[in-house]
Amino acid sequence: MNDISKGRVFDFDGLYSRNYEKIFRFLRGKGASEEEAEEVCQETFIKVLHHWENFDSSKGSESSWMITIAKNQFYDLMRKKNSAQKREIENSQNIIESIVQDDKEDEDEKFRLDLLKESVESLPSLEKNIIQLRYIKKHTIKETAELLGISVRTVNRKTYASLTVLRMRLQKSDFGFGI
Repeated sequence: MNDISKGRVFDFDGLYSRNYEKIFRFLRGKGASEEEAEEVCQETFIKVLHHWENFDSSKGSESSWMITIAKNQFYDLMRKKNSAQKREIENSQNIIESIVQDDKEDEDEKFRLDLLKESVESLPSLEKNIIQLRYIKKHTIKETAELLGISVRTVNRKTYASLTVLRMRLQKSDFGFGI
């Protein structure tokens, strides 16, 4: 593809071969999973293909321009993912908090509370501790991370995964929380 107005020839294959590995490693270094890094690399090259005419070599190298695009694509992906996870966690948190209240009197509520406790107990040790600290003892994400000696990101990931597992188990048990 020619960009005659700026006197440049667009060599996509060369651009790809010179930059794919750099961008991929950069994204992995930012914490992207292999799949996320591959997805963001694809999106980056698509964006570069569509916006090549905006590249200005006087402002920096093609690699730095593309890494900036990749970084922004990755942050957008994480924002979308975190937003969905946050909604999922909030929905699950509301369900768990509504069930964990101490004033459960009728048989149905006692059964549901027992089922919830049994489901939490069946989680692996770290996940069980996270759920107990976050939702029963009401610690913040940061406090939970500090108490368990793990990162905030790990607390977030494990919370999301644990709540998803709990929801699936409880739905299979006809738990009755209509979501």
